[in-house]
Amino acid sequence: MNPRRTASALVAAAATAAVLWAYASHRAGARPGAPAPIPIRDGSTIDFSGGSPVVGNSAADKAALEAGVRAIDEAQKGVTFPAQPTPAK
Repeated sequence: MNPRRTASALVAAAATAAVLWAYASHRAGARPGAPAPIPIRDGSTIDFSGGSPVVGNSAADKAALEAGVRAIDEAQKGVTFPAQPTPAK
């Protein structure tokens, strides 16, 4: 075999091996597992700003939650939707 062809075949084999290794190592870390479920409790807040869930139940959290509910109630007070026409058969 020609030395130039041998070198070309070795380079192609090395490139193929590198691509396959990168693909296999990338796929192995793609699915780290399901996160633990977070219990939902009425009157509590869940803060994700630190990267992990922190359930809060302080007086400040309750005040912020009540203020948010009041703001939502105030915003939706005048909202109406037109009646849907009955579909023709």
